[in-house]
Amino acid sequence: MTINSLTKNTKHLLHALYQSGVRHFVVSPGSRTTPVALLLAEYARQNKNIKLYIDVDERSAGFFALGIAKRLLEPVALLGTSGTAITEYTSAVAEAHISHIPLIVLSTDRPIELQDNGAPQTIPQHQIFGALTKKFVVFTLQDEQPDVTSYIDFMTQKLVHEIVKAPKGPLQINLPLRKPLMPQLNELTTIVVPPLKFDKTADSMPPMQLSESRVVIIAGPNEGNDYQSELLNFSKKYHVPVIADVLSRTRQKATIYGIDALIKANILTAIYQPDLVIRFGATPISARILEWLKSKNIPVWFVGEDTLADHSRHVSRVLQVSPTSFLSQISVNNDADFYQQWQHLNQKKRHITGEASIAHVLDRVLPDQTAVFVANSMAIRDMDDVFTGQTTQNIYANRGANGIDGIVSTALGMSSTSPRRSVLLTGDLTLFHDMNGLMMARQYHLPIDIIVINNNGGAIFSFLPQAMAESYFDMLFGTPLNLNVSKIADLYELSYVKIKTADELEQVMKTPVTGTRLIEFESNRSNNVKAHQQLMGGVQHE
Repeated sequence: MTINSLTKNTKHLLHALYQSGVRHFVVSPGSRTTPVALLLAEYARQNKNIKLYIDVDERSAGFFALGIAKRLLEPVALLGTSGTAITEYTSAVAEAHISHIPLIVLSTDRPIELQDNGAPQTIPQHQIFGALTKKFVVFTLQDEQPDVTSYIDFMTQKLVHEIVKAPKGPLQINLPLRKPLMPQLNELTTIVVPPLKFDKTADSMPPMQLSESRVVIIAGPNEGNDYQSELLNFSKKYHVPVIADVLSRTRQKATIYGIDALIKANILTAIYQPDLVIRFGATPISARILEWLKSKNIPVWFVGEDTLADHSRHVSRVLQVSPTSFLSQISVNNDADFYQQWQHLNQKKRHITGEASIAHVLDRVLPDQTAVFVANSMAIRDMDDVFTGQTTQNIYANRGANGIDGIVSTALGMSSTSPRRSVLLTGDLTLFHDMNGLMMARQYHLPIDIIVINNNGGAIFSFLPQAMAESYFDMLFGTPLNLNVSKIADLYELSYVKIKTADELEQVMKTPVTGTRLIEFESNRSNNVKAHQQLMGGVQHE
């Protein structure tokens, strides 16, 4: 049998993706995906290194793939069908764009002769994600011209390399396809993709001796490789305090935690003011720390390979190297007393009650190196305020767009690649936004505990000025849904436990379970506001 162009070029595309480091594929099946989906399934059966997931909900699929890429720091491919199905990936692509995640969308499309003339399930898919993708290309898989095959081989490897190079970002590969769509299965022609090798550019800088003696490092959310050991060794050697965002993957006993609560309580007096702050990573969870730096006019350097993230516009110097390279070339004679003053901040008494107590218990009971995904709004703020990183630094969240879209699916994607049981900490409203994602937990028996803080609505709005508009607040912002979490668990055939106090969580977490478990903790929004106001001892106002 002679291999036809559709089969040959599709196989070349899949082999080129694999050769470029793509090992995980998430498929949202549809008629137009037929040739790619079938040949991918065949390829996955032949190559055990390929992990293939089927997610029939495109919105969930996009975030599931995002979770895999976020956890593994490698490109992940999404395959979807033509029409509005592709638009459902937009939220995940937006998050990948802002968070520098190499997400690859294989968008199967209708051919040119069906565009703009009323053909069903046909919309303009050419660069449909606009500025949200770093790169875009069209491959005509049914073109018999030999140059097309070599073009697919070359451009696939080139573009995947481009999106895994800082600043990382998504790629759309649009695939217009005509009927007939059936490829040749069990076709034995050997596929050879000429490798395109890229020499790594040097990530280095000359040695630098800092003249300042009161230097502080802020380790923000980490979108790249871990540098925890290098940072802690540097901090100890040169007596440099480290304020570690809970998403930095560096937070532990020797780093400063809960900076937002410390600033809100007016604890950072003049004795803590540094001569220079060095920032790593993305925008910190704490908005107050950036405001504090700007209000005190403290010089700030930004270190990182990705683009500068500073909406406060208070960075004076940018060094485009990795934190690891920077730390290996910098030395400083920091004031030892200044260092100790900062270290003592971790001893400040926290009065942890209410919803924050769940994060506090997790800090105490999680097994070593547990991967934890945290929803936005209140959950991530609680983690940043009280989680010290005693047992794990592997904390993740979708802090690019700061939304609650797709949190469940992203956490499940993360869980699918984790060597041990994972945890998702979320609220009831965020759970509701991505309930469809729970189908992947059932389908793949994913080992994860989903802890749902059920305060019947959007708790974060209770901390904002609109809470004073009492006549309209619940209708417009509190938005109580009266969800029955136990019935959600029944719908997806998941284990379910309800706890009344945070201390009960410890025993639940020690109870073995297979697959996914929903753990519900009921809370009251008004009481939660009071609990947060008393966190540092006295009543503080937002």
